[in-house]
Amino acid sequence: MVDHLEFKISSGLKSIIGRDLITDDFIAVFELVKNAYDAHATCVEITFGTDKIIIKDNGKGMSLSDIKDKWLFVAYSAKKENEEDSLDESGSYSEDYINKIRPKNYYAGAKGIGRFSCDRLGKKLTLITKSRATNSKVEIIDVKWKDFEEDVKKEFVKIPVSHKTSSISGLTMMHGTRLKISGLYSDWSRKKLQKLKYSLEKLINPFDALEANDSEFNITIVCDREKESDREEDFERDKVNGSVNNFIFETLNIKTTQIKTQVSEEAIETELIDRGSLIYKIREPNAKYNLLKDARFHLFFLNKAAKNNFTRQMGIQPIQFGSVFLFKNGFRVYPFGNPEDDSLGMDSRKQQGFARFLGTRDLLGRIELFSDDSEEFREVSSRDGGLVETKGYGQLVESFYDTCLKRLERYVVDVQWGQGLPKEVRDKLGFKEDTEKEDISFIEKTVESRGVLINTVKKLVDRENVEVIDYNRDLIDITHEKIEKLRPNTFKDLLAIAEKTGDYSFKKEILDADKKYQKLLDEKTTAEKKAQEELEKRQRAEDEAKKAGEAKRIEEERRKKAEEARRKAELEAKEKELQRREAELKRKEAEQKAKNAEKAKHAVEASLKSEKEKNKYLNATRKTLSDDAEELIHSIKLSATEIDACLDALNRKIKEGLKDDEILLEEIGLIRFQVDKVLKVSSLVTKANFKSDQEVQKVNLPDYVEEYFSTYSYAYKDKIKIQVNNDAEFRTKLSLLDVSLILDNLISNSQKAGAINIIIDMLNSGKCFLLDFHDDGKGVPEELASNNESLFSLGTTTTDGSGIGLYTIKNKMKSLRGEVQFLGNGKKLKGASFRLVFK
Repeated sequence: MVDHLEFKISSGLKSIIGRDLITDDFIAVFELVKNAYDAHATCVEITFGTDKIIIKDNGKGMSLSDIKDKWLFVAYSAKKENEEDSLDESGSYSEDYINKIRPKNYYAGAKGIGRFSCDRLGKKLTLITKSRATNSKVEIIDVKWKDFEEDVKKEFVKIPVSHKTSSISGLTMMHGTRLKISGLYSDWSRKKLQKLKYSLEKLINPFDALEANDSEFNITIVCDREKESDREEDFERDKVNGSVNNFIFETLNIKTTQIKTQVSEEAIETELIDRGSLIYKIREPNAKYNLLKDARFHLFFLNKAAKNNFTRQMGIQPIQFGSVFLFKNGFRVYPFGNPEDDSLGMDSRKQQGFARFLGTRDLLGRIELFSDDSEEFREVSSRDGGLVETKGYGQLVESFYDTCLKRLERYVVDVQWGQGLPKEVRDKLGFKEDTEKEDISFIEKTVESRGVLINTVKKLVDRENVEVIDYNRDLIDITHEKIEKLRPNTFKDLLAIAEKTGDYSFKKEILDADKKYQKLLDEKTTAEKKAQEELEKRQRAEDEAKKAGEAKRIEEERRKKAEEARRKAELEAKEKELQRREAELKRKEAEQKAKNAEKAKHAVEASLKSEKEKNKYLNATRKTLSDDAEELIHSIKLSATEIDACLDALNRKIKEGLKDDEILLEEIGLIRFQVDKVLKVSSLVTKANFKSDQEVQKVNLPDYVEEYFSTYSYAYKDKIKIQVNNDAEFRTKLSLLDVSLILDNLISNSQKAGAINIIIDMLNSGKCFLLDFHDDGKGVPEELASNNESLFSLGTTTTDGSGIGLYTIKNKMKSLRGEVQFLGNGKKLKGASFRLVFK
């Protein structure tokens, strides 16, 4: 036995077709406005108060039976079922208005769920309605949406909705509906209210509003708290309070290029207008788009002048306003036209050919669709996702591209931008100027661009079954222009247009102009041939002159060579005489040198005797040591002195009761550093061949010096501060031990002179590396500062020392193929300055 089961409907259905489905506050308001529109209202007032929104219309209203059988009937749509009431002739407004505002039986909504937009906006709804029937009463219902959310196991139909009937009208109108939505979910700030107004002005098809004249569907926004701020706005559209004016591009009176296309069941008509001047108007059969019964496309190309005018009049840039909007049965379909929306794929296409296609930034316009076919042209349920991609939607987009957008592109790109001409012609004529103008004067005076226009029109009329209704003959008539600039095919294109339109007088003019053009071509060919002959003749003459000139040049070169040989012989004779005289001078100089050498010999002997007396003790005590050993012993002495000073400091700190292990360890580390240094130098002194053991390495000398001073600075940081300025690079092979001994002696001398600061400057000079050593000690005594040679002699001291330090520096620098120079006192710091020169 077969029994029957039934569906149950959960109360959770309310949220699914309410807040979950309609996810945008603006869309929710739009749905309620569209319901008023479909109820034949002529005006809707939207009032924003404290925690409430009131939407009031003067439509036909509802009776109690309408509320029960239609409004409370979930997902039922009287419009979709063609059971919606129509107005009789006794109505308070004319049927003529309805026919104007939209085709008969076309409705903005048809799903039966728009009423649940109230759930998106607030927690509670109070509906007050009065039908236009005679003696009708006021019906009031209260809906608390939370009642449907308390228990999803309850059936939807068993949730009660409060109702009462009253003879006292809560409306200010004779009939209509008033929706009071309270317990708002969102805060309606001034900025949000302005955005709502901007969106509402694009909600209703502007073409319909233009056709309806004074009977247009009017939307008014009322918000008392924003009236004071409204007074500060410069543009009317930025004020929250007041009527929402439908945006109609035509009323801005901006002259630009536009195209209009109307698709009917039988035919397609296209009209192209450029800045107020008709270009062409054609008609062709509708052979491809059988699902389109009534569609209209209207596109405006926005050049720079049009964009500036739009911004000046509207107070907003076109790209922020939107691009190509879609209207179905008089109401806008979202998101088409929104800024940055590319539902029609125009921007994606433009990326493939930036100079060939137009995108949303270049266009403003609309697509108008009138259809009662809910299957082929239906909106997605969320109301902000556009149309369902059916076969009918595919025909709509395809026809928009083929009959409207592409034809506008061909005109703008080829004629206005000059892409139909070679680049050199475009650059010469300055086609970019045309994008800045508000008239077509550039095209009128440019024969080349008119030739491209002719070709564009010809391609249209060449198509089978295309009827030319009208075209701008004055613009394409080039029979009286400078036709020599035209392409040969231009006259063929003109003949095709004349024959298609049956304009035989124009055809005769074209044929006469073509004959004139052919004659000009023949004359041009003859002139070019004659010019070529003249060119060849002139070339032959130039070649002969060149040959004669070459012969003359050869003769001149031969004469010059003979003259050069004569001069060379004279110079050789003079050179021999000079050599003889030079030899005589050298002989005399040699005799004089011999005399001077004898005098110098006596002077040297006297000087050596003096030097021997001065270094008598020093030479006697170290006469068994070589110079290298003497230098190393001096280095050991320097390190031993430092060790002694460190031990004194350590002993002093221990006596003072210092118990900081870190500081004591640091002092011991300094002592160990100097001990290691003494051991290393001592090991060299004990070898017989220590001179050959000095390691010669290839190094970047500035880097080594910087690293060495960094280490040395750590060892003496409580005694002396060393600053190194390295701005050089010098790679060479040398003994790093020798360099270390030189630097040790310089630092030791500075310490003995009482210096506490040392500055090292390193730089390149040609093929030399310079190291300048400055300290702030007491400097070199005045009597030695003036005698550079004596300053670096063995036994001469500037610090009451042994007199070995500066002598060692001089010898080591000499072994390194360099030299040391005393630069003077007070050069950079107050003490002495020395320069080491490495070649």
